Formats: sequence, C-alpha cells, structure tokens
Amino acid sequence: MVLFKALGDGTRHLIMQVLSHQELAVNELVEVLGVPQSTVSRHLRVLRQAGLIGDRREGVTVYCRAHPEAGREDPIAGSICRGLQDEALPTEVAARIETALARRRQRSRAFFDERGEKWDELRRGCFGQEFPLEALLGLLPSEWVAADLGTGTGYLLPALGRAFRRVIAVDNNASMLDRARQRVTDQGLGNVDVRWGELEALPIEAGQIDLAVAVLVLHHVSDPAHALAEIARVLRPGGRLLIVELAEHQDEELRQAMGDLWMGFSPARLSIMSQEAGMGTVRVMTLGGTHGDKAEARGERSLFAMVMGREEDVGPTRPVGKINANRDGRR
Repeated sequence: MVLFKALGDGTRHLIMQVLSHQELAVNELVEVLGVPQSTVSRHLRVLRQAGLIGDRREGVTVYCRAHPEAGREDPIAGSICRGLQDEALPTEVAARIETALARRRQRSRAFFDERGEKWDELRRGCFGQEFPLEALLGLLPSEWVAADLGTGTGYLLPALGRAFRRVIAVDNNASMLDRARQRVTDQGLGNVDVRWGELEALPIEAGQIDLAVAVLVLHHVSDPAHALAEIARVLRPGGRLLIVELAEHQDEELRQAMGDLWMGFSPARLSIMSQEAGMGTVRVMTLGGTHGDKAEARGERSLFAMVMGREEDVGPTRPVGKINANRDGRR
C-alpha cells in the first residue's frame, strides 16, 4: 500500500512527525533534519504523492505541512496524521524547529528595523490611505443609511458607499459636487446619491438617516445651530451624528485661507447647540493627539470629534428649514 510504503522510511516518518507539528519552508526543514536538500526534496515528493503533505507557496518560498484534508479522502491517513501530531518530537529536533522559527522572526524584525522610518509611506503606496477607515466602518451595521453632509469632493464616499446599504451626499457647491459625482462614477458606487443642498435645509426626508457625518463642515455654515436642528430632523430615532471640527482658535490666516465663517468651536458650545436640536452628546474626543499650544507649536490645527445621538422622545427646540428639492445647484 502506497501510504504505508511512504511512511516505512525512518526519515519520511520523522518528516511527517515534524510537519504534523509545524509548517516549515523546505530550507527550514533541511536545517531541522540536518540532511541535504536533495534528500529532503526526494522524500517530500514521495509523501506528496501519497497525499500526506500539502504545499503553500509564498513567492519563491514553498512551505510544507501535514495535509489537513488527508482524513477526508482516506480515514487511515487522517488517523496516522493525528497520531503523529500526538507524538512528542525528539528534543534535538524540537530545538532545531524553535531555532528555525526564531530566525524567521528575526528576519521580520530586521525588515522593520530597516524600513521603520519609511513604513507609513511604504504602506500608503501599497494599500492607499482609506483601508483603516473602511475596516472600522465594518463594525457598524451594513444595512444603515448614511449621510455625508458637506461632502465636498466626496473624499469619504468610497468608504461610506462600501460600508452601508445607501449613502446620501449633500453639498451646496455645484463645482465640488461635480467632482463628488465623478468620484462616485469612477468607483462604481451605485448606492450613493449625490444631492445639492444647504445644511440648514437638507434635501432629505425626516427620519431617514442612521448615521450622519459632518467632517470640517460646521465652521463653513452661516447658522450651525440651525444646521444641527436639520440634521436632528433627518436622523431616525436613535440615529447618530459624527462631527469633526476645529477647536476654537484665533488664526486669521487660517480662516482666510480656508474661507471659514467661524473660527472653530468649543465642544461645550456644540453640545449646547445639539441639545437644543434634540440630540445628546455621546462622546467627545481630541483627535491626533493635538492639544492646544502643543499642536500649534508643531504646525498642526487642534481638531476634535463629537458623537451625538438623536433621542427617541426629544424633538428640536427651534424651527427647521423646508426640504429643498433642487439638486442641480441652482437656487
């Protein structure tokens, strides 16, 4: 029988025992066994033909392991593999395995020691910048309807569009919306609806939104309190609003450069506005480790995030605007 013939050799039996405990590259297996690579390759060929081992290729490196599917097609092979896994490895062989794994870990550490200073740049070049955001959005229910309020060029829309069932993007600048629509088209996001509208008169029906996002938007709005009341109107009961804003500052150069109407806000001020709109503050976070004077000394702007919740039994305490159905940018 091919199976027993394959295991009848002492070296092949030891190889199976090792690979039942640990997946190893061929060169690592040579090191562990202390025999020439040609000998190891010949024995691996026999074991592979008997269906006892499987391979995994990573680039030019081939890793071998006891075949995880062996027991499905041949119960005897499966029983043999399980039995070998239960056998204790010879002390010297176990020590060589640990040495091989230690060298593998050392190579990884050496790689990051060499590239540590450029790692962020390297990772961005390989994977882009949005994947952490997309991964975190995966913690939220995919059936939600989200709104990107003040979407601008639609920077957040690819991540939001892939995370949620439906996304409504709103901005009051036709030129920016053209760019947002092009981004949506380029990304193939059929579930994203881009609309023209003011934050103080959102083109969204009441109670439609599970999650609203307003990133660096309120300081461009003429009446932030009114905008918050509108956001509260379109949120469903229990819905959430995420605001990212500039902390209060006196940087006139920044205000002019960014075309801001407000020189930032304090979380306390926004909290009062949100309460008047019928929302409660859930959480406040300083972003990026920026803290006042320290942030300015590093040439950074102090940002904070607030999560607000639409209370189920609380309505806005100030009037809200009518829905503006014009989505073409014309007033």
